[in-house]
Amino acid sequence: MNRRNFVLKSLLTVGSLIPLRKTFLSTTSYQKTMNKKISKKHDLKFKQAFPGLMGVDIMAHAYPIEPFLVFTEFRMTRPVFGPHPHAGISVMTYMLPDSKESFINRDSQGDFSYIEPGGMHIMQAGSGMHHDEFPKVTGNESHGFQIWINHADKNRFVEPKSMHASAHEVPEKITDDYKVRIVHGEFEEMTTHYKMVTAVNLFHIFLKPNKSISLDAMPMAFVYGLNGKGQSEGETIQAQTLVHYSLEGNKVTINASDEGLECMFATGTPHNEPITYGGPFVMTTAEQMAETQRRFSRGEMGKLEPYKG
Repeated sequence: MNRRNFVLKSLLTVGSLIPLRKTFLSTTSYQKTMNKKISKKHDLKFKQAFPGLMGVDIMAHAYPIEPFLVFTEFRMTRPVFGPHPHAGISVMTYMLPDSKESFINRDSQGDFSYIEPGGMHIMQAGSGMHHDEFPKVTGNESHGFQIWINHADKNRFVEPKSMHASAHEVPEKITDDYKVRIVHGEFEEMTTHYKMVTAVNLFHIFLKPNKSISLDAMPMAFVYGLNGKGQSEGETIQAQTLVHYSLEGNKVTINASDEGLECMFATGTPHNEPITYGGPFVMTTAEQMAETQRRFSRGEMGKLEPYKG
C-alpha cells in the first residue's frame, strides 16, 4: 500500500469511529444512574371516612403523586358506596394478601369478580362505566388499596374495559433479600399481562431484615410504608409513612431495619395537563366535564342495579 492510500484509509477509519464514539458517550450518559432525593415525608394515620370504612387518603391535589390521583389504604367491613360511575381515569383495587375477606366487584359491562387477598382488579373507565365493590361477607374486614390513575387528555375517552388478576397471576420476584409483587408494570424483565393506557409501575415489596433494594424510577416516585421499619435517603419509613421523591434522578434505594420492611412503591410520569375534578369523573377541561355529566344523565355510561346477593 503506497503512502497516499495508507493516509486515506487511516482518515476514513478515524472518521468512521467519531460517530460511534459520540453514540457510545450518549448511551453511557443516558444510562448513568442517580438516586432520587426525598422531597417530602408525611407520617399519616387511618381515619374513619364512613361507617364501615377506615382509610389513609393520599390525593394528588394535596400530594405530588400524579399520574396517580388517589392512593388510599382502606379497611372496609360492609358495603359503603353502592353502584356508581367513573370516567376519564382508571380505578385499581389491590387487595393485600393479609386481607381477611375478598371483595365482590361488579360493573355495567357484565363483569362479576372476586378480588381475593393478593388479587387485583382494574376498571379502565375511559368514556364511562359503573361499578360496585364491597366485602364478600359483611362484617369481615377487607384490607387493600383503592387507586385512581389519571389518563392523558388523548386517552380520556378510551373504550371502557376491566382487567383482573387473581393472587397467583400477580407476578412475583423472590430473592434472598426481598419479595416484590408486581401489581402493575415491569420489574427485572417481569411484566404484568394487563396494561393500562397510563404507564405506571406499582410494586408491593417485602424487604428482609437489614437488606436493601434499588428500583428504577420514572420522574414521579413515592414509597408508602405498611409494616416494619426502614429508611430511604436518611428518612425513616414505617407503617403509613409516605415519602415522595424529587423529579430528578432515576433510582430509589430502600433499606430495611432489623425488623424488615413491607411497603408499596409507585412511579410514573406526570401528564402535566390541566385536571378538572367532578366527583367520580376526571377530565382535562370544564367543557369535557360538562359533556361527560350530560352523557351520564342520558344513561350513556350503562346501568348497574344495587346488589341483591
